[in-house]
Amino acid sequence: MEFQINYAVFTDIFPVPKAVVEDNIHLASPLSLKALLLMLCAGSAVPSVSTLAATLKREEAEVEDALLFWVERGVLLKSCGEQPKPAAPSIKAAAQPAAVEPAAAPVQTQPAAETKKVVAELPLSRPTHEEIAARVAECEEFRELFAEAQLKLGKTIGYEGQSLLIMLHDTYDLPLEVILMLLEYAKSRGKTGYKSIASLGREWSEKEIDSLEAAEDYIASRHTSDALWEEFRSQTGVKNRNPTAKQRRFLESWSKELGMSVQMILLAYEICIDNTGKLSLEYMDKVLRSWHEKNITTPQGAEAEKQQWAKQKFGEKKKTAPQKGSVFSSDASYDLDAFRQSAIGLRDYVPKT
Repeated sequence: MEFQINYAVFTDIFPVPKAVVEDNIHLASPLSLKALLLMLCAGSAVPSVSTLAATLKREEAEVEDALLFWVERGVLLKSCGEQPKPAAPSIKAAAQPAAVEPAAAPVQTQPAAETKKVVAELPLSRPTHEEIAARVAECEEFRELFAEAQLKLGKTIGYEGQSLLIMLHDTYDLPLEVILMLLEYAKSRGKTGYKSIASLGREWSEKEIDSLEAAEDYIASRHTSDALWEEFRSQTGVKNRNPTAKQRRFLESWSKELGMSVQMILLAYEICIDNTGKLSLEYMDKVLRSWHEKNITTPQGAEAEKQQWAKQKFGEKKKTAPQKGSVFSSDASYDLDAFRQSAIGLRDYVPKT
C-alpha cells in the first residue's frame, strides 16, 4: 500500500521548523511532539502548560517535562526574557560535538539539573560485522561482555546488541564493568530495549558515571527517590506512576541535600495545598528549605515552631484541635492561617499560576 498527501486540507497550515523533523523526530517522545505541535498551531497565542495538560489529558508536570526537551534542543524558550540558543546539532554532524560553555546559573530555589558535560546521541552508523569480529579478536573482554550481557538481559543479543555495547564503550567511554552494571539496572526497571539502554548509557556518560562506585551511588540514589515517590504518590493521589526528571531532582535534593524524611515532604505538601490549592514543587521546596535553615526535621518541630510564633504574635492561646484527615493529625494541627505566611518565610512568595 502506498500513500499520498491530500493537499486539499492545506487551506489552514502552520510552520514547523525542519530541525524538529530532521534532528529530533527520532529522539522526541510522543508527548513532546504533541505538546510542541499544539504550541506551534496556536501561533502567537502561546497556550499555558495547564491548558496543554488539559487538552492532552496529562499531568502538568509531565507536559512541562516534555516541553523541557525542546528547550534543551533550542526549539523553545523557558521565558520571554530568555535568549535563544542554537538548536542542537544533527546526528550527521555530531561525531565530534562542540564544547559547551556553562552559562551562569540564575538565582532559583529549584535544584538545577546536572550539566557536567553534554554528549551526542550514538551515531547512526554502526560497526560492521567484520569490525565487531576484529574487536572481539583483539580484546577477549568483549566476548565476555557479550556473554554476560545475554545472561543479564535474559535474551540472545545479535548484531544490533553487540554493536550497541561496543558503541557504549567507544562513544560514551563507559568501562566494560560499568556497562554490565548498567544492563543489570536496566533489567531491574524492565527497560531492556536497546533504545532505552542507549538513552541510559548517554545519561551515565553525561553524569560521568565511569566507575563501579559511581554506578552504585547512582543506582542507590534512584532507588531512594523511587521509594520516596511511591510513598508520596500513595499519600497524595498524584497520578503519574514514575517521577518526571523535574520531580526526581526535587526529591533527591530534599532527601540528600536537606535530609528531609517522607513525613516532612508530605507535611510540606499539605501546607502547599492549603495555600495554593495545587501541587507546586517550588512552593514545597521553599517550605522545606526554610525548615532546614531552622534545623526543623520533624512534624513535632514544625508544630513547636508554629506554637512559638503564635505565642510571640498573639500571646498565650489555647491549642487548636488537629485537622481531621491529615496524615499528621495525631501529632499536630496545620491550620496555619497567618503563620503559614510568616513563620515559614513565605510572606512575599507568590505561587505560579
